[in-house]
Amino acid sequence: MEKVLLQENILKNYPVQCIWQRHFSSSGNLAYHKEYEIHYIKRGTGYYFIENRKYKFTHNNFVVIKSGEIHRFIPFNPPVHIEKGTLFFSPSFINREIKKIIETSPHIIRLGEREATLVEIIFRNISVEVATKEMNWEEIVHYETMALISLLKRCSSKKNPVPRHNPRVESIMNYIEGHFTEDISLSDIAKKFFISESYLSHLFKNETGMPLKQYIFQRRIMEAKKLLTEHPEKKVYTVAGKVGFTDFTIFNRTFKKITGMTPSNYRRISLRR
Repeated sequence: MEKVLLQENILKNYPVQCIWQRHFSSSGNLAYHKEYEIHYIKRGTGYYFIENRKYKFTHNNFVVIKSGEIHRFIPFNPPVHIEKGTLFFSPSFINREIKKIIETSPHIIRLGEREATLVEIIFRNISVEVATKEMNWEEIVHYETMALISLLKRCSSKKNPVPRHNPRVESIMNYIEGHFTEDISLSDIAKKFFISESYLSHLFKNETGMPLKQYIFQRRIMEAKKLLTEHPEKKVYTVAGKVGFTDFTIFNRTFKKITGMTPSNYRRISLRR
């Protein structure tokens, strides 16, 4: 299992963060957070797994991840170089009308060449302003972010890629979402959907980019982190049971392997913020 930091608290000092980066694509892990997340893909191809569906992106695409959506980056095989801008912003940074634009937009939006040029300039401007914090930088960041969302709205109204949809996979994912805190196994799920275990393993990994058992572990730890911070009165061993771990030692070991810290330390650090 890969080490993963599930980022429920991305923004600490200011409600916007913007990064322009070039990197060689590698597997991401399950994540969720209250912030909105928008990527502009200048170069590269891959997939995002968002709320039980797999979406392909390519150059000159927006990838829109809405507040609270479970998601994961899945690289192409073999991996390729990705150049992109990434913008995070808090729900408190935008008004109801802007939230509606984002909430009703597709997850993948195709940009024309003119819009793509404007979007790249905006992303680079925001990242520089947030990094340098020169005079009036907050006003400029707000203005640029609103301009970006206006372009997102314009491009959302045009014809966009239709996400690949596999009803069987979606049914399996919905079943797991409703039962991941229970004692479920690959065998149980295969029987439930009348398919072989080997086919289920192949189908699941092809869609999410990770083995089913790893997904369930990460989903349980994601839920545990939520309970640890939202219910500080609950004992850690109670939280372990609530998310599906019958062995407290295994819960502690898994939590530390995935997050890099014990459940108690995670709660202590989170509650200080």
